[in-house]
Amino acid sequence: MKKLLFVLVLVSFWSCSDDTYTQEVLIATAQTTTKAEFRASVGPGPVQQISESGKIYAYGQYVLVNDKYKGIHIIDNSDPANPAKIGFINIPGNVDMAVKNNILYADSWLDLYVFDFTDPANPSLINRLEDVLPERQPDFEGLIWEVDYGEYDPASEVVVGWTYTTELREFDRGDEATIDVLSSDAGGQTGTGGSLARFNITGEYLYVVDSFRIFSFQISDLDNPQLRGEVSVGANVETIFSDGDYLYIGSPVGMFIYGLSNPGDPNFLSSVTHITGCDPVVVQGDYAFVTVRGGNWCGQPDSLLDVVDITDRSNPFIVKSEVMNEPYGLGVKGNRLYVSDGSFGFAVYDITNPVEANRIITYNDLEIYDVIPMEQWMIMIGNNTLYNYEYTDEGIGLIASFSLN
Repeated sequence: MKKLLFVLVLVSFWSCSDDTYTQEVLIATAQTTTKAEFRASVGPGPVQQISESGKIYAYGQYVLVNDKYKGIHIIDNSDPANPAKIGFINIPGNVDMAVKNNILYADSWLDLYVFDFTDPANPSLINRLEDVLPERQPDFEGLIWEVDYGEYDPASEVVVGWTYTTELREFDRGDEATIDVLSSDAGGQTGTGGSLARFNITGEYLYVVDSFRIFSFQISDLDNPQLRGEVSVGANVETIFSDGDYLYIGSPVGMFIYGLSNPGDPNFLSSVTHITGCDPVVVQGDYAFVTVRGGNWCGQPDSLLDVVDITDRSNPFIVKSEVMNEPYGLGVKGNRLYVSDGSFGFAVYDITNPVEANRIITYNDLEIYDVIPMEQWMIMIGNNTLYNYEYTDEGIGLIASFSLN
C-alpha cells in the first residue's frame, strides 16, 4: 500500500508553464521485517559503540543509555571518575526504559519487555507483552513527500527503517496552498529517568505515554505487568514526570496534570497552555519548570523557560517566562534548576524563590541533551557522551566525561 504525505520540500523548482511547476521531492520506502524475526533478536549482547544516544536512566550505581531504536547500553557509574560499559541489550525499536527492584521494563515498537536486572552485566529476558503498545515507526530523515509501504503487512511485519530516493514531480500552481508540513516524530527501589522520559514508575504502576495516550500497567507482580487501561490526553504527548500523587504530561501546546487517586485510571485535573514548542517538565514542591523549544518541528521560533505555580493542581498558572535559545532537558535539586540549552550551553538557575528564578551561570562549552540530578553528583548526556558533574557553590564541576563511541 502507499501513503501520501504532503510536505513542504525546500528545494529549487522551475516553471514548466504559467499553470504548473516542477519540484524535486523526497520519497521514503519502508524497510520491513517479520514480527517473529524482530522479536527473536531481543536479548543481551556484547559491549559496543553507540550509534545515537537517546534517553538516560539512573538506577543505583548504574546508568542506562538508550541507543535510539537499537537497545540499551549499561554503564557502571559507581566510580564517577571512571565510568565503564559493562553490557548492552539488543532491543530493536527501543526508546525508553524504567527499573524497579531489579526488574527492567523496556519498549520495542509495539511490545513491552521485562528483564531480570539482578546482574546488570547480563540481564535476562523473563517476559514479553506483545502488541500492548501502539505501533511506532522510525523517524524520517528529511521532509518527506511520499511514503511507499510496498507490500507491508502490519499484522505480521514491522517497519525498521527507510530507503530514500528523489523524484521530479509536476504540480498545478493552484495546489501550492494544500502543501503542509508533516513529520514522524514508591515502595522498593526505583530508578530515575531524565526529563525527556516517556516511561515512569510510580508506586505499583508503570505509566507509558505515546503521542496521545497514557497507558497504565500494574506491576505489583513485577515480572508480569498487567495493562489496566489507557487514557486519552487529546494532545500530542512528549514526556511524563511524576511527583507524589500526580502525573505531569508535557506536550507542544502545554502541560497537563493528572491525578492518581485511582492509579490504574489517571484522571485529568487541569492544564496550562504555552507557546507551541517541544516541552519537557520537572516538578519540585509547588512549582513546575517547563522548557519550550521552538523552531524545526517543535513550533514557532521562540523558546522559553516557564515557571508554573501548581499550588492548586486544578488551577496552574505561569508566573515567570524567560527567553532561551534551544532548550532540551532540565533537572532540579534543592534551590538549583539545571537547564540544557542545546548548542548554546548549559544554564544553572537559582530558584530559592521560583517566581524570581535567576540564571547565575552559563557553561557555553557544553551541549547537553538531558540531565539527571542525583544525590551526590549529576549525570548528563550529549553528543554520545556521558558526563558526571559535582555540585559546587558556583554551579557544577566536571568529574569525568565518558565517550559512548
